[in-house]
Amino acid sequence: MAESKNKGKTGKTGKSSDQDRLIDAALALAAEMPWQQISLSQIARQADLPIGVALLSLPSRVHILRALIDRVDSVVFGSLADDPLDGTTKDKLFDVLMRRFDALADHRIALTSIARALRRDPLSAACLGGRVLKSMALSLQAADVSAEGCTGALKAKALGVIQLNAFRVWLNDEDPGLAATMKALDRGLSQAEKFATRRQPVSADIPKTA
Repeated sequence: MAESKNKGKTGKTGKSSDQDRLIDAALALAAEMPWQQISLSQIARQADLPIGVALLSLPSRVHILRALIDRVDSVVFGSLADDPLDGTTKDKLFDVLMRRFDALADHRIALTSIARALRRDPLSAACLGGRVLKSMALSLQAADVSAEGCTGALKAKALGVIQLNAFRVWLNDEDPGLAATMKALDRGLSQAEKFATRRQPVSADIPKTA
């Protein structure tokens, strides 16, 4: 099983923007109270920003979650300059997806609250779906897997399911080494690899071990 190599390398740097302040404020509140009870005005107050600034920057909780995904992407894909992916396709996908968990490590309690709320709010969850698929497509490309066209979209959806299943495990994984999370992610990628192998040679570009 491959291992995540980016533990502890995903801290934020630089001056915090208004968006970062709103994201951090929302996460801080979500760690203390149910996500569905949090208003944008509360988030703005927590961030010490005027409500007008919040409305012009991130005007809803969904916008805040999209911005959080953008921030995780920036951390994860920015880390590739100093710590590139290597190994088989499966190894690369495992590594890049584990880096996402590393980037979110300080916010597990808040994300548990958010995930619980989204399970009861399918419309908001659906609004995030496209942004999650974009991240999965970028992850495929980072691992040298084509994410173009209809086939690429299907691969991104499959990778999204694998990541979501691992995310559910991660929320309750108290092991500092994230053994259960890594096992779930490895199992999902292995199943996808076996499926891709059975589909050969019809879909030769589906992710498989190099």
